[in-house]
Amino acid sequence: MAEPHLPVFQPHIGVDTIKAVVDAFDVGWLGMGATTQAFEKQIEAYLGCEPRRVLATNTGTSALHLALAVAGVGPGDEVITPSFNFVADHMAIRACGAEPVLCDIRDDDLGADPASVASLIGPKTKAIIPLHMAGIPCRIDEIYALAREHRLRVIEDATHAFGTRVGGKAIGAGGDLTCFSFDPVKVITSIDGGAVVVRGQEELAVAQQIRILGIDKDTVERYKNTRAWEYDVLRDGQRYHLTNINASIGVSQMKRVDEFISSRQRTCRRYSAAFRGLPGVTLPATDFTDVSPFIYFLRVPAARRLPFIEALRARNIATGIHFLPSHKFTVAQKWRQSAMPVTERVCEEIVTLPLHSNMPDQLADRVIEAVTELLR
Repeated sequence: MAEPHLPVFQPHIGVDTIKAVVDAFDVGWLGMGATTQAFEKQIEAYLGCEPRRVLATNTGTSALHLALAVAGVGPGDEVITPSFNFVADHMAIRACGAEPVLCDIRDDDLGADPASVASLIGPKTKAIIPLHMAGIPCRIDEIYALAREHRLRVIEDATHAFGTRVGGKAIGAGGDLTCFSFDPVKVITSIDGGAVVVRGQEELAVAQQIRILGIDKDTVERYKNTRAWEYDVLRDGQRYHLTNINASIGVSQMKRVDEFISSRQRTCRRYSAAFRGLPGVTLPATDFTDVSPFIYFLRVPAARRLPFIEALRARNIATGIHFLPSHKFTVAQKWRQSAMPVTERVCEEIVTLPLHSNMPDQLADRVIEAVTELLR
C-alpha cells in the first residue's frame, strides 16, 4: 500500500486559529480594523523594533511595492536585486515604473553577492533589495555598507525570514525597510498577508496613506472599527490593507511563532545530520541557530536532479524548486544584469524538500530514508 502524499508545504492551522476566525466574525467588522492594528503591534513587540513601526498588508508583494514607494522609487530609477529570487520582487519594482537590475548570488548563503551588486551600481540606482533566502541571512552588513557609500535605500526581502536573527537582533529590528510575507506556506500565516517595517512615524504616515488609496484619515478610524466619511486624498495609493479576518489568523499564529520556528529548526537539523556526506550533495551552510527556516533545500548534481525528483514523486514525496533564474524570463531580457555563474549553477542543482511546522518525526523519517537511499 502506497504511503500518503507528503507535500512540500503544509500550514499549521489548529483549533486556536479556527476559534480566532470565528471570534473575528462575531465582532462583525470584516475589513481592516482593530485586529489589524493588534497584529501590527504584536509584530513590533516580537521584533523589538521600536521606534520603527510595522504596517500590515494584504500580501508580501504589496509590502514590497509599498516599501519601494516609501523609499521614493519611481520612473527612471533602477533597483538591484538577485535574479535568484521570486519574480514578485521584480514586479514590485516594475509597478513603481522603475527597472530591476539583476545581480548574482553567493554560493554559500544564496543571497545577493555584494561584489556583483557593487558592479551594477550606477547613476540611476535608487535602492537594493537583498533576499534572505530560506531564512538564512545574506551578507547584509556588506549590502548596507554599499548603500551608505552610494546613498541608496535598502529594502530587505525577509519574506522567507520572519524570526531570523542577525547579531542577536531580529531581522526587521534595525536597518532601513524590511518586508515580510504571511502567505499560506510561510512560517506563520494570515492565509495571505505581509508587513513592512518602516523607520518611524513619518514613514508610517506615508505608508498608511499609500496602503488605502492615498486617503489621509481612514487608517485611524478603521483601527477603531469605524470609517472616516470626511477625508482628503493626499497622494496616489493602492488597496493593500489587511482585513480583521486575516489579522485574527495572524494574531493566533504569532502566539505560537517560537514553537513553529523551533520545530522547523529541529527538522532541518535532522535532515542535515542525515544527509551530510552524501556524494555530490551540498547542504545549507548553517546549523540553523538564529535561523527561522522557511524551506529546506539540497543541491544535487544537475544531471541527477530530475531523476531524483521523479524518484521522490514515485514515493509520494513532493519537492519544489526555489527558484527559476529570473534573468532567463522573456520579460527580463532588457534588464541590466551582471554575469550569473553562481545563479545558473544553483538553479540547476537546487531541490526543496518537505518542511512543515510541528512536522511529525515519522514524516521527516520518510524524507530522510528516501533521500539517503536515492543519493548515497
